[in-house]
Amino acid sequence: MGKIILTMHTSLDGVVTNEDQWMTFSDEILEEYKEYYNGIDRIVVGGNTYPALAEYWQNAEQSSESVLERSIAKNINDIPKIVISRSRKDLVWRNSEQIVIEDHESFVREMQALKNTESNISVESGLKTWQLFIQNGLFDDLWMFVHPVIASQGEKLFEASGDKQVLHLTKNKSFGNGVIGLYYEKK
Repeated sequence: MGKIILTMHTSLDGVVTNEDQWMTFSDEILEEYKEYYNGIDRIVVGGNTYPALAEYWQNAEQSSESVLERSIAKNINDIPKIVISRSRKDLVWRNSEQIVIEDHESFVREMQALKNTESNISVESGLKTWQLFIQNGLFDDLWMFVHPVIASQGEKLFEASGDKQVLHLTKNKSFGNGVIGLYYEKK
C-alpha cells in the first residue's frame, strides 16, 4: 500500500492561499524538495491550481535562473500527475491524466484505489484538494513549511478539517530564511 503525503506552505497564521504575497524560497528549501521528489511516484493536484502549476513548472525546466530549480522542474515534469476535478480540464502538462470526481464517495474510492497501487503520492495543491484529503482522513503524512509571516488575509487550511486527527512530529528543520519545515505522520 502506498503513502499519501500532503505537502504545503503556510504562513504563521495558517494561510495557504495567495502564497506569492508571503512565501519565500531558498536554495536550502529547494534542496529538501529535490531529495523529496526522488522518492515520489505520483503527484496529485486539484483542477483549479493545475493550469498555474503546469505553466510554472514547464517553463521553469528551461528558463529558471536556478540550476537547482531547473533540476526539480524536470523531475516534477517527469513524474506522473493526476488532476482531480469535477469537470474536464485541458491537460497540457506532460505525464498528466485526469480523474473526474462525481461526488464525495467517488473521490474517496478513487484516492483509496490510487493509494493501494502506488508507493508515494504527493498531494501538491490546492486548498480544496488538501481539505478533501484531510476531511476524509486520506493521508499518511503532512509536510508543512511554516513561513515567518502573518499573512492576515487568505484562506486557512484547517478551518473545515472535520474530525480531530492526531499527528506525530517525526522531523523538523529550521532554514536560514526563518522557515520551519515540519513533517508529521498520522497516528
